[in-house]
Amino acid sequence: MADSVRRVERQTRGEILSAERVPFDGRDINRIKVLDQTGRVRVITEDPHPQQGGRPPEQ
Repeated sequence: MADSVRRVERQTRGEILSAERVPFDGRDINRIKVLDQTGRVRVITEDPHPQQGGRPPEQ
């Protein structure tokens, strides 16, 4: 969660208002509200563990 918050903060250069993990489509995603530089509240959603295509990594 902390990585997602830092990433959104850097990308938007805004003020983080809240961050929470919410269930979505059978998995948990991060939902981050940020006040951007124009004064608008934006909701950013990030999947902390995106589905990866292709073969699984070799061990």
